[in-house]
Amino acid sequence: MMYRDYIEVDTQEGKFYDITEQVQAVLKKSGLQHGLCNLYLEATTAGMMINENDRMLVEDFRRLFKNLAPEDKVYQHPDNAFSHLRASMMNQSLVIPVADGSLSLGGWQNILLWEFDNKARTRKVVVTVHD
Repeated sequence: MMYRDYIEVDTQEGKFYDITEQVQAVLKKSGLQHGLCNLYLEATTAGMMINENDRMLVEDFRRLFKNLAPEDKVYQHPDNAFSHLRASMMNQSLVIPVADGSLSLGGWQNILLWEFDNKARTRKVVVTVHD
């Protein structure tokens, strides 16, 4: 059995979005009880991670991204190289086990989508579940 659906997220520059509940809703619609949930983000200037959704930790991540790929540095790619570089430190795909119809995430784990581009976007996440 395989089921595929999509999540769309309207994003703003420099923001992150907890998409855990939206992914769980797709999983519930699929009816799958045991298997795998694959997430694929159709983007090169945004990324996903599994981590804690904690306000102070999020600020630490923001600082890390800005320090590693600052906006005001001169890059070969003139428009938004910093956003591509930041996204390259993240994932465009994630695989999460499914047990008893739920994502097998730890108590502090959430699925976070980070927008790094220099303008608002509508991001599409492909959610594929299978046994």
